[in-house]
Amino acid sequence: MLDQFLKLTRGGVLVFWVAAVLSLFGVVPEPYGKFIAWLAAIVLLVHLSEYFYVRRRFARTAGLKISFILTLLFGLTHWLPLVVGPDEDE
Repeated sequence: MLDQFLKLTRGGVLVFWVAAVLSLFGVVPEPYGKFIAWLAAIVLLVHLSEYFYVRRRFARTAGLKISFILTLLFGLTHWLPLVVGPDEDE
């Protein structure tokens, strides 16, 4: 169940980042484009702080590799499966 939720969330996040890039190029109309660009900047800062927190918090976990880029893009949906482990429902 968690795996399905994370996959759906990753899809939504990808759509958001595509909209953010398109808003930077002026493809998204102005009232929405500016809002999406500011929201993307805030999300990027939150994911950056999330990366440093998770890296520090789970540094002792053997073999745990938290990717910087994937955490910036996907945040929780990248590192949560690494910390929790495989889904028990399968």
